[in-house]
Amino acid sequence: MSDSDFTIPISQSENSCSESTTEYGYKALKPGDILNHRYYIVKELGSGGFATTYLALDQQSISQDKYAVKQLQPRFNSSSVWASAKERLATEAMVLQWLGKHDQIPNFIGHFEENQQFYLVLEFVEGEEFEQEVHQQVLNEAQAIDFLFDILELLKSVHSQGIIHRDIKPSNLIRRQKDGKMILIDFGAVKEIGTMAFDASKQQVRTQIIGTPGYMAPEQNNGKPVYSSDIYALGKTVIFGMTNRSPMEWEESESGEMIAWNKKIAISEAFLNIINRMTAKNTAERYRSAEDVLCDLRPLEMIGKTIADKYHIVQYLGGTKEIISYVINSLEGESKQKYYLEILEPQSEESLSLSDAANDIMTGLNRLLMIDNGQRIPDVIEYFIDESKIYIVQEYISGKNLLQIIEDQFILSEAEVIDLLIDTAEALNPIHKQKIIHKNIQPSSLVRRCRDHKITLINFGLINEAINFHVDSKIGYIPPEQIAGRATYASDIYALGMTAIHVLTGTSPQNLEKNTRTGEVIWHRKARISPGFAKILDKMICLDQSQRYQSLNKVIKDLKKTKHKSRFRGWYKYLIIPPILIGGVVIGFTQWAQRVAILEFYKGDLKLEANQYQQAIDYYNNGLSKLPNTKGQVRNFEQVWLKKAKAQRQLGNYAAALDTCTTALRFYQSYQLWNCKALTLYSLKRYEPAIAAYDQAIEIAPEYLWVWNNRGEAYNRLGKTELAEVDFQKAIELDSSRSFVPWNNLGKLHYEQKEYQKSIEAYEQALAVKKDYLPALIGLGNAQKAIQLYSQAEESYDRALAINPNYHDAWYGKGSVAEYLRQYPTAKEYYQKAFELKPDWEAVIKALERVDRKLGI
Repeated sequence: MSDSDFTIPISQSENSCSESTTEYGYKALKPGDILNHRYYIVKELGSGGFATTYLALDQQSISQDKYAVKQLQPRFNSSSVWASAKERLATEAMVLQWLGKHDQIPNFIGHFEENQQFYLVLEFVEGEEFEQEVHQQVLNEAQAIDFLFDILELLKSVHSQGIIHRDIKPSNLIRRQKDGKMILIDFGAVKEIGTMAFDASKQQVRTQIIGTPGYMAPEQNNGKPVYSSDIYALGKTVIFGMTNRSPMEWEESESGEMIAWNKKIAISEAFLNIINRMTAKNTAERYRSAEDVLCDLRPLEMIGKTIADKYHIVQYLGGTKEIISYVINSLEGESKQKYYLEILEPQSEESLSLSDAANDIMTGLNRLLMIDNGQRIPDVIEYFIDESKIYIVQEYISGKNLLQIIEDQFILSEAEVIDLLIDTAEALNPIHKQKIIHKNIQPSSLVRRCRDHKITLINFGLINEAINFHVDSKIGYIPPEQIAGRATYASDIYALGMTAIHVLTGTSPQNLEKNTRTGEVIWHRKARISPGFAKILDKMICLDQSQRYQSLNKVIKDLKKTKHKSRFRGWYKYLIIPPILIGGVVIGFTQWAQRVAILEFYKGDLKLEANQYQQAIDYYNNGLSKLPNTKGQVRNFEQVWLKKAKAQRQLGNYAAALDTCTTALRFYQSYQLWNCKALTLYSLKRYEPAIAAYDQAIEIAPEYLWVWNNRGEAYNRLGKTELAEVDFQKAIELDSSRSFVPWNNLGKLHYEQKEYQKSIEAYEQALAVKKDYLPALIGLGNAQKAIQLYSQAEESYDRALAINPNYHDAWYGKGSVAEYLRQYPTAKEYYQKAFELKPDWEAVIKALERVDRKLGI
């Protein structure tokens, strides 16, 4: 059992003083000491920043029961704080007494004060810390899910009593030896007593924030923990459990963003999505309660279970409370035939009886199968009813749905999407002719099967209707008339058009901008396609149903016309046979070369992600060498050129990066390539040409905020501060949600102009957008220091260190504040820390020499 915790100061007081000469400090115990005439100290179990925990025997019990005695470590010497601490201890004792009624929280035995020391007596838990358990063996996905179920049920109970733990982490979880259950220890409120101090300047008692860097949610770091702060910490604990690496090791030092930890382990997409939502920095995007997490976890708990003694569940495909989809294996025979399984569980009391709902579903599916001449709908194998659920077993389609395809490829080309639309429309058309509407067209409902690459239709709306389940209209695939309960054939056309836009842009409809006047989605800027195809898609997704396509026949006709712009008749067609044959060979070779190139690009991406820049460049070069440098190829593989240039810049080879961007621009003009060229010129300190390149990028994409921001930085380098400020302001106006970088640059500009108050205001605006943006925290501290707000500056640096304890700029800043205050030993300590983190930093070397001279060393 250990208590290795950290504190992050909320504020600093310059002239703290004791009110009394009485010594209230911590006094260590040793084996053999007896407390309260009862507890015999056997040994120390662990020690941390707030308390030391001992194993003790109760001499008043016949069996000499074992207890954990926690001796708090107050960091104060003040009677005012002592009195306040005693009150808090009494209150906390009551809280622990309530909590101790839960089987997975140690029982609270009592508390007492002896020789001006605070003690808590708790049930002793025989077991192993989760942290040590993981060091021996990491969790696989199934074990991680079981672990979450165990802790989340416990958190439900804790949160229901209005209590936030505030310090969930691996060392605060113990696997109880007798039953294997996880026990949660060290509730954060106890630690407040150990962090209390008297602020003489304000004549009040203050405490510090409780939590552990890496596991502490951003809002908790700002002193405002909520229930979901515990969920965030639990999610980070699971990441540790599956990787045996601290969450801080997975964070990038500058941005604080998590890198792809999941690529190092085996984890399903469904479980990864849950962990990502648990650890979302924004509380609005995070799970609000333990029950919400459990709701999404429960379908995953079914994996590995047997249904009807004949099917084994092997994979979760997704779903809602009402409809969940899995892949199952048959247990009959040796082939282990795969099938789809849909489990339907009506939630509404107004639903039909299960047997009536099942009959309606089967009637509808059988009718579909009767008209499915093209075999585009999975066969129904069987269905059965068990308790409150309907189970439908269907033919397994070997392939991927469109959602999975765009997750792999990000976007599809215009030609691919036209083929996809024609294929889907031809599959759907016979169904419409039989007066059936799908009512649930979206990427997850369209599966491209492996054997012939044809689209298969699944997830028909008739299943939803049978159990009174309404699909969320906010997802963006459902047109207004269907939301109002008046679906038509044109409703399917709308949904199909939105699906096409999703796979063209890589952006789901709900995340696309909307015209505030008409409500139509704004998507054209995200996809580069021909005007003719764009016109078709606009007509498919028109909100006014009367202006939309009314039949799939017309959609198919217009799509084919776009695909084949000219048709040849008569004998003229024979003249083109030889060119077609030659062209076929060329196209076949080109496609083969393109597939080989894509494989090289994939390898390059892996090397780039691993910071192996030269190897990444080699793979990118190998791939590009297999493709002709044409406008089409450069456009299709623009990201490869950009990534290659990025790798070259990371190696400091700016001349090569400039050549890469310039070469690509000879064939294809895009704002990203111009921005790439400008960034490289900026790195070469060629600011005028960089600005000219940024001008070209802005002309192509005036709505792209980073080009304005980057041009502002170049203007600032040339001393054209007014132009720089205009560009930063323009970047801020374009997207306030991502404006922390231009606000930070405005702060730097004002700081360099010695306009320190304006600088502070700009940095605070940056932090209002992104609370944990380290450059803004350092800039804010520097500006505060410049106008002698030393305690505020130190607080800014401390905030940065709470996010990243190894941030050398923050240690340097704290050292400079101490130096200004002539606290030279403290200054040297901070500067030394900065030096250890960045030993080649000339500024810190000079600072250490300067302080040594002041100290006479």
